[in-house]
Amino acid sequence: MLKVGDKVQVPRTGGGYTEGIIIGIYEDRAITEFPVGKTYRGKPNVLAPETEMATKNVALKNLIPIGEGS
Repeated sequence: MLKVGDKVQVPRTGGGYTEGIIIGIYEDRAITEFPVGKTYRGKPNVLAPETEMATKNVALKNLIPIGEGS
């Protein structure tokens, strides 16, 4: 069972995944936080540092848990 504070792979608009963390859960969805990286919302990131954090509301079933030591 996923919970607030768990590390997860967050699906990105471009089809890949980025490591992030769950910052909130409501019913079957989670608010996740992750570094923007080289792209944001499917387009090249030209406005923010790659370490800038973004949030995304994702269905729990679409998150991949990251186990200890990963």
